[in-house]
This record gives sequence, C-alpha cells and structure tokens, in this order.
Amino acid sequence: MEAALIKAAQFLLILSLLIVLHEGGHFAAAKLFKTRVERFFLFFDVKFALFKKKIGDTVYGIGWLPLGGYVKIAGMIDESMDTEQMKSEPKPWEFRSKPAWQRLIIMLAGIFVNLVLAIVIFAVMSYKNGNTYINVDKMSQGVVVDSAQARLGLKTGDIPVGVNGIEYDNLHQILTKALMEGGTLEVKRDGKIVKLPITLQDRANMLALQKTYFLPAEPIVVDSVLAGGTAFKAGLEKGDVLKQINGQPIESFTAFAREVKANANKKINLEVERNGELKDLEIPVNSEGLIGVAPAFNLEKFTSHEDYTFIQSLEQGVDKTFSLITNQIQSFALLWELKGEATKYVSGPIGMAKALPATWDWDYFWNFTAMLSAVLAFMNILPIPGLDGGHALFTIYEMITGHKPSDKFMGIMQMIGAIILISLMVFIFGNDIFNLMR
Repeated sequence: MEAALIKAAQFLLILSLLIVLHEGGHFAAAKLFKTRVERFFLFFDVKFALFKKKIGDTVYGIGWLPLGGYVKIAGMIDESMDTEQMKSEPKPWEFRSKPAWQRLIIMLAGIFVNLVLAIVIFAVMSYKNGNTYINVDKMSQGVVVDSAQARLGLKTGDIPVGVNGIEYDNLHQILTKALMEGGTLEVKRDGKIVKLPITLQDRANMLALQKTYFLPAEPIVVDSVLAGGTAFKAGLEKGDVLKQINGQPIESFTAFAREVKANANKKINLEVERNGELKDLEIPVNSEGLIGVAPAFNLEKFTSHEDYTFIQSLEQGVDKTFSLITNQIQSFALLWELKGEATKYVSGPIGMAKALPATWDWDYFWNFTAMLSAVLAFMNILPIPGLDGGHALFTIYEMITGHKPSDKFMGIMQMIGAIILISLMVFIFGNDIFNLMR
C-alpha cells in the first residue's frame, strides 16, 4: 500500500508540474501579446473547484479531476465550447482580434515549454550523472537467452553488435533500435556475424519482454534468501550458484523465476553449486509462485561510463528529447501494424504510474518528468481538433490562404475533437484497468 501511495504521489507531482508549465506557456504568450486570460486551472473543475481566486482579469484555481489543466483565453473557441462571447464584436484584448502569427505563437507556446523543459532536465541530468550503459564489447560470453527470448532468433552466448548494418556498443540502444526500426539484428555468434531478420511478431515479442530484459551471461548466484521462506527452510544459502531446476539447466534468473511460478503449490528440485560441490534441494513453492530468493546481479564489470562537458550535456539534452519524439512516432507506426494486439502494449496514466519506483528516487523522478514532457509535446502537436496542434493547423491554413475558418466551422471541429479525445481517454483508462486486472 505504501509503495502504491509513493508511486501515485510521484506521478501526481510530475503531472502537476507539467500541466502548470505547459499552460503557463500559453498564459505567458497570451500576456506578451496583451490577450486576456480568463481562467488558469490545474486539473479540471467540472461542476466545482477545490480552490479558486481571481487576480486581475484571471481566475486561478485547482480542479478536482486530475486529467489535465487549461487556460481559457478570451475570444477563443476552446474545450469550454463557450461561443456566446463570439457573437459580439471582437475586443482588442481578445484572441480572435490578434493577427494570425500571434495566435500561432500563443497556441504553440505550451509545446515549446514542454520541449525546453525536457531538453533542460536531460541536459542537467547528463551533466550531473553522465551515462552508464551495458557495453557489448565487454560481454565476452554474450547474453542470456531463455525460451521466450529465443523466439527472436537469439541464442545464449550471442553478442548483439548492431542493427541494419550500423554497429553500436550500447546494449539498450541496440535493442531499442531493433524494436523501433525492425530490419535485421546483427549478432556475433561463434566468432562470426549472423544477421537475424526482425519480423513484426519479433517486435511484438520484444514489447512483451520490455525490450531491455537481456542480461550478460554469467553464473546465477543467490544474493539473499528470505528468512523463514521455503528456500531458507530447504537449506538454500547466499552464494549458492543455481544450476538446474527440475532437471533443466538454468540459463537466466528470469527463466528460473518463470519455472518456479509455474510450480505454485508444488515442489521443485533444485541443483546448486556450493563451494565447488553440487547439492540437490527439494523446495516447496508457495501459492504465489515464490520461494523467497533474490539473485546477485554484478553488472558493473559489463558497464561503461562517460561524463559530459557543459556543451556536450546540452547536446545530450537535445538528442534525448528528439530521440524520444522519434521513438513515439515509430511506436505509433508499430502499434498500427500490430492492430488488435496493440492494446496489450498501450499504457495510460495508471500504467505510467506503475513504472515509477516504489521508493522516492529524485534522479528517476526528473528523468521521468523529462520523458513525459517530451511525450506531452509530441501528443499536443498532433493535428487533432481540440489539441494545440489542431488549433495551429487551422491558423497555418489561414496564414497560407488568407481565409479564416468561420466560428461555426471551428465550433464543429472543436466538438469533433472533444469526441475523439474523450473516446481516446475512455479507451486508454479502460485498457489500463483491463491490463491491471489480467
């Protein structure tokens, strides 16, 4: 329960920060061009608000529904669907009285703030922490591959070296490129380069494996045994090397944990090596498919670290932000190809909150904030009526043609956009809940 509350608190704080800064971008741009902002709200205030106070021409407040936020700009048809003010003559302080280029800047200002925020956070974190990654050049024994991962065509001992003819030394980068781009995955096998075709189903399998669950091959050593647990009672000790389970070789702790879970409420036969001797243990598995054991992962000997100068950190900030946006575009294309299977891999707010750590980690918090800020920028630039990108599209059309869409047309488009966005929201939340339950 405590872990869930910490995750929820982190997500709510990140969401609040991003909403205030995004809407603050619109607010600042509107003020720059002397456009009146009637309301500035964190969260939606359907029927009532938790807090509100009018300062000058603007009502500032906090709503009760944490699905976003908004600024209501005078003279603009927005998600409030308030068209009454549009019946009167335009006032100098209204959005509709401003030239198209100013309206475009006001519309894109929130997205601009999200991009700058992502770049700045990634740059600061790069300067502070540098970059530590699993270096394939240090993986002399390759990766561990279990039966689920073998569907990708990989074998234990393979060393991933590149994708589509381009070599990388970063394992995570190789697997991400393979997932997003498809094509061919190049691995070093028995001293030779082998090209493995990456099919659509392979990419779906990688999504299911969360793409980074490939670890360097090394002996699976027990790091800790839960006191009072079934493994503890059966005599398993810290430092034991796991060799076989039910007569089958143990190639990875993931495969071991999967086999243990499959034997819930049964007993497993475990062969371990202790001080150079093999020992056989019979261990009961509890109803949750656990025996109370944790492995020791010594990844440091496989990692490389690089520090960045101030300028290099800025470059990293830009590169990481736009790489994330590129990955978003590629993810959309992949999900479109997967069609019916795509629902397994779509996450909404609940899924994102689950991805946060159960303890407060400020480095993770800021990296997650930067990631979500870049994603928010991408989502908002989509040319869907009701989103910033939809408003910007109609404004650009006006700038090119010299013809401004009528208020009636904009109202209809806003209604269509609202239906699309509400439908997407219902689908994403429903999918989150379904994935949580299954």
